Amino acid sequence: MQGTVHILEGANPVLPGVLCVTLSSLLPSLFQFLHPGWLWAAASVAVPIAIHLWNKKPPRTVLVGSIRWLQPSESKKLSSLRLSDVWLLLLRCALLVLLALVLAGPQWKHQVPAAPERHAYLHPELLQPKYLPQIAATVDSLALKGWQIHRLQPGFPKLPLNEETPLNTFQTDSLTSDSTNAWAMLRVLNRSLPAHAHAWIFTTDLLRHHRGAFPAMRAGFTWIPVSVPQTNLWLQEAYYIPSGQLRLRFGQSDDTQVTLLDRSVLKPISGQTISVPGAPAVKFTTHGSVDSLTLLGAARNTIALAKQPLQVVVRQSKNRQADVRYLRAALQAALDYRGAAYNLVFSSDVQPLPTSAPDWLFWLSDEPLAPFLARFPKNRLKTLQDAPGATRPQKTDSWLQIPGISQNVPLHQRTAATEKPSDEILWRDGYGNPLLTQTQNAQQTHYKFYSRFHPAWNDLPNTGHFPELLLRLLFPEDVSWRTRFDTRTLQKDLERPRTFTASISENSPKTEEVLDLKPWLVGLMALLLALERWLAGRRTYKHS
Repeated sequence: MQGTVHILEGANPVLPGVLCVTLSSLLPSLFQFLHPGWLWAAASVAVPIAIHLWNKKPPRTVLVGSIRWLQPSESKKLSSLRLSDVWLLLLRCALLVLLALVLAGPQWKHQVPAAPERHAYLHPELLQPKYLPQIAATVDSLALKGWQIHRLQPGFPKLPLNEETPLNTFQTDSLTSDSTNAWAMLRVLNRSLPAHAHAWIFTTDLLRHHRGAFPAMRAGFTWIPVSVPQTNLWLQEAYYIPSGQLRLRFGQSDDTQVTLLDRSVLKPISGQTISVPGAPAVKFTTHGSVDSLTLLGAARNTIALAKQPLQVVVRQSKNRQADVRYLRAALQAALDYRGAAYNLVFSSDVQPLPTSAPDWLFWLSDEPLAPFLARFPKNRLKTLQDAPGATRPQKTDSWLQIPGISQNVPLHQRTAATEKPSDEILWRDGYGNPLLTQTQNAQQTHYKFYSRFHPAWNDLPNTGHFPELLLRLLFPEDVSWRTRFDTRTLQKDLERPRTFTASISENSPKTEEVLDLKPWLVGLMALLLALERWLAGRRTYKHS
């Protein structure tokens, strides 16, 4: 009798203990993970281990002649568990661990020496012919050494300098004047450049290019003022005087001061070139409503010239007679001091309104102002309106805050101010409330005075500042010369000239560099997977 017997092969295994340790705690501090929660997926290595232990080989069939002499034995299935194909098991566990690491997003951080940024900034005025020769060789040398060259302007546009494109390529017209404030740009650089950056800031030494307080410069910054001795002369203003002559006022500036020169000439005709003693010639050109004067030397600027004398109208109500007396005296004092030709007209509210638009209108009346303004929508007129009689005045114990006037002028009465976002506040009271506001409407300018020109309202009519303040309103100063023509220079103790050696001391700052390890781990997984497939195929072939 023949039979079959199933023999279970194997040896007693040693069950491994499980040590639950977070993988991230075992990695060096130079490693970091973008998604560390995926590290727990490494615990999946328990799955192939369990499968390996419990998935047994099929028993071998042994053919025997008879089983009569075989003794029954107790099954030892559990004791037959043992590890086999250890390398295949380790490869499969390693693949699962690598997959968990890839999902966790591993990165390697390491310190590398930081290459300090090196920049040079040039004030736009330095690109003019009078400045450019002093800095061209130095700036070109910096560019060849890898420095980034920029204009010292908002946005800091880059100048693409190289061997074929030197700095002289960017030379600008000498008539073009730039008003960039170098101090403001330097404050921006203090905040925006990295801590290890080096910067050379080339500017002029002109006061008009360094407005405000001297800023503190960080370490690594070098300020280089470039000096060119120069003077300038420009045409500041012009007007006709009562004699019919033309008064020309010139501004002249050198490195220390600004002076004004007044010259009177005969009334010119259209197209005439006016010869001025001690000053360049001036060309007169007539136009439709406003003539113009052009300086033919020095600054070569152009200004407007009014054809007619200044027209000033005071419209008054009967209850403002006392106010008008104070205003008349102050207006005449201011206009006479100016010396320009003018027509001063006083009109009662019982008289017809003017048929032509004045240059200035003082509205001391309770009549509505809007209908009169609607008649001249395109005229450049200015109006000043005091507190209306329909509004109840407020008693106050305050004073007038007026820029440029150190004396506190007592304020006794005022009306409530209707402040608007578009209003510019020129005067305030002692509590900071608006007292004189200015509103620009198309071509017209409107002033509102929330008090009156009377001693019962304030002490302004009794002070010597009243004509001065009216003079400021009637003839506002054109201050554009301060940023266009002024050649005064900075104080010498502020200048810190540098030798243009194009070399600076370098430090060795460090910075962190982050390397993404995911591509490397994916490549390693592919290699281990190929090795695992090879071992698995070899094992199958062996058992077959």
